[in-house]
Amino acid sequence: MTELISKFIPIFILLLTGFLLRKTGLLTKNFVDDIKKLIVTITLPATLFISFLTMELKSSYISLFIATIAYCFLLFFAGIIFKRSKICVHPYSEFFYTGFEFGMVGVALFSSLFGAENLYAILLLGLGHELFIWFFYVPALQFKSEGKLNILSVIRSFLSSPLIIAILSALLFNLSGAFEAVDKYRITEGALRAFQMVADMTSPLILLVIGFQLKFEKTGLKESFKLIGLRLLVVWVLGLLFMFITDAYIMKLDTLMRNAFITFIVLPPPFVIPVFLPKSEKKANQFYNNALVIYTVVTLILYITIMMILA
Repeated sequence: MTELISKFIPIFILLLTGFLLRKTGLLTKNFVDDIKKLIVTITLPATLFISFLTMELKSSYISLFIATIAYCFLLFFAGIIFKRSKICVHPYSEFFYTGFEFGMVGVALFSSLFGAENLYAILLLGLGHELFIWFFYVPALQFKSEGKLNILSVIRSFLSSPLIIAILSALLFNLSGAFEAVDKYRITEGALRAFQMVADMTSPLILLVIGFQLKFEKTGLKESFKLIGLRLLVVWVLGLLFMFITDAYIMKLDTLMRNAFITFIVLPPPFVIPVFLPKSEKKANQFYNNALVIYTVVTLILYITIMMILA
């Protein structure tokens, strides 16, 4: 328990630092946007590259990738059902029920608590999730908001993404045995150390950015909590079922993998939702921005509580 608390303290300090940097004006939104670009294009790809490069790959992981995608689809359809039942009606709400902010929250939380060397556990869930996001979630959200869809643009964005390039190249080196062939050389060792130094910046930078973005609006709080509560219900019911099926039929889950599942399930929806909303829909933009901030705080509270109980 004491060890777990000591691991949570740096997370809180970095979040608080980001929050205070915004309050004091020492960091501007434009500068933080540049930090986010740095994370997405350099530090996070370096983290994913090293993890997938050194990961032990098993045939059972293919079934896990497929199951993760199926889980995300189930959440999406559950969102449609809730929307049509008039329980909680908001434009684009079906996109709030599914998807997880894996890169900007999941990686930071899991690596902070369980170490970068164990990041592979949650990445096994993250790979299937990223395929779902790129080839269904983003195109569907774009089509709903703009009324059109460019498949070639989606494929180009996927193949040119630094995150995808890092994952695919690492998997290629891993599966082909090329990494093992050159791992013994000093130059390779030096290059990996450089990648690791860059990767080590990922979690602190992400936590600073999250802290900076913790800004609440008072409007629409009741509806935000209602939508968040419904998502939590659906995500956890189907998520625990997903974990049970994985353990029973796909692969036996050790403690680390169970923690990876819990971390994954507790994550907030993707932060890209407001990005694809038309600028003309100001109320929807404000609502989802606020709901995502609140959900992020709920995520941190739930995560700490659950991990403390399980410790």
